[in-house]
Amino acid sequence: MSSITAVLIDTPSIQQYVFSGNRLKENIGASNIVTGIYEDSLKASLKTVLNHEAHLNKWEENPEDILIKNSDNDFEVGYIGGGKALLFFREQGKAQELIREWTKDLLLKAPGLNTAFAVSDFHLDHFQEEMEKLHKELEMNKNRYFPQTFLPKHGITADCRFSGLSSEAYFQPSKEEKGFYISSVSYTKYQNFELDKEKRRVEKKSKGRFTCAANINMLGQTRGQNHIAIVHIDGNFMGEQFKACQDLIAIRKLSKSLKDIMDRVYEKFLDYVINQMEFFKEKESGFDLKKEDGKYIIPFRPVLIAGDDITFITDGRLGLPFTEKYLELISRENLMTDKKISACAGVAITKTKYPFSRGYKLAEELCQNAKDQAREAKISKNEETSWLDFHMAYGGFSGSLMEIRRKKCSINNCQLHFGPYLVASDDLSDEKNIKHLKNGIKDFINTKKWPRSMVKEFREYLTLGERAAQDFRDEMQIKGRELYDLPATGKGYGVNIWRGGSTPYFDMIELLDFYPKHFLTAGQVNTDA
Repeated sequence: MSSITAVLIDTPSIQQYVFSGNRLKENIGASNIVTGIYEDSLKASLKTVLNHEAHLNKWEENPEDILIKNSDNDFEVGYIGGGKALLFFREQGKAQELIREWTKDLLLKAPGLNTAFAVSDFHLDHFQEEMEKLHKELEMNKNRYFPQTFLPKHGITADCRFSGLSSEAYFQPSKEEKGFYISSVSYTKYQNFELDKEKRRVEKKSKGRFTCAANINMLGQTRGQNHIAIVHIDGNFMGEQFKACQDLIAIRKLSKSLKDIMDRVYEKFLDYVINQMEFFKEKESGFDLKKEDGKYIIPFRPVLIAGDDITFITDGRLGLPFTEKYLELISRENLMTDKKISACAGVAITKTKYPFSRGYKLAEELCQNAKDQAREAKISKNEETSWLDFHMAYGGFSGSLMEIRRKKCSINNCQLHFGPYLVASDDLSDEKNIKHLKNGIKDFINTKKWPRSMVKEFREYLTLGERAAQDFRDEMQIKGRELYDLPATGKGYGVNIWRGGSTPYFDMIELLDFYPKHFLTAGQVNTDA
């Protein structure tokens, strides 16, 4: 067949757009905008350009039916997913017109959001080569053009207190509060907060018993435990799998399979959280659940769900157990019925009032650290595995993850942090298996075996270096206090607590107050086999 015109669309810096603010409503509003741009806005612009309704979901319903091959069709969606969209046009002029119309619409409906495009003649019979050409042009355009998508600042205008941009829109947070001017970018995000699909989904799933938080302070925190966990999850090696697709049908099936999996996992995870609500409501749980309009607020708030890219926040004590559960659910799925799927996560535990955008950036770096470990595992063991990494910030922090760990977690070239941790695996010979971490925490929680004062003292000795910590361990052994030694690994950490310049015990002690006993004992954590 003759060539058609392809448009490859990307929305770069989605995370920066969503997480640039430090207010939950603004973040959620930005997320609603991002998830909606390939729906209502694109559909309306296509209708204006084509003079007829455009069906954006037909490619999912019949992946093998390529309509643009028929000369009677002037447009078709190749696929939409992962923040990208591939569109086909019969006429190049219509493609160019769509870009003009849609970007103009986005300037009004999503100021501050950047988009990038690549336009080229496209031969479906040479799909891989044509896609490679489109991706190269897209990257070139990203580096060449820097669109101005918000009103620039001037010396005579006031700064927006939320975004630091020029203030142009009058904003009143509530009827009781006095209004003030903010930027059009922040104003639009706040306006879109009410389109809170996740809140409605939780209320529907729980039959009106539970709802989602609109304020970051309402995730179950209590006095003395006023921390949140910012969790960023990303699928492993998905970009490589999309690039390996040899034709349009293959990329459609992969995109649809991934979307179905992530939707299913999210629904299962919501069921899991809702099933835990009876525990959270108990006074003995240690959580302080709030109510809104008579509904309990669940201690879980999704912020961005975009394909295999998920970001949520929760009470600081739930960061690791919730993340482990989410990764376990993902790891049970098969991609395209025959290939296991895996993912990695970063968990940044920070003070509730600490700037959210910085916490998210740290979570992103932690996730990348976990992904590096997953790549190493794939090379050495030829299997896909899921990993998580975490960091606890008791106060403020600055710099990269590497810099933070060099300052806070490095003693005389020895590392106090033991992660990243392997999740959803029965390979107990791996010392990084999170089951060992959890069993170690359980051991330290046993106050008859390890009084809390002794545990705190051990933590201090660990920060003094290898010799001091080993001497303390030897003294404790004389008194009959044995350490959990990671059985099945054959490493004997209980005897020599430092191996290869690292020790597993500091992380165990750090998490004593951040891993509720309820989640340590729920399910099997046996490592004696």
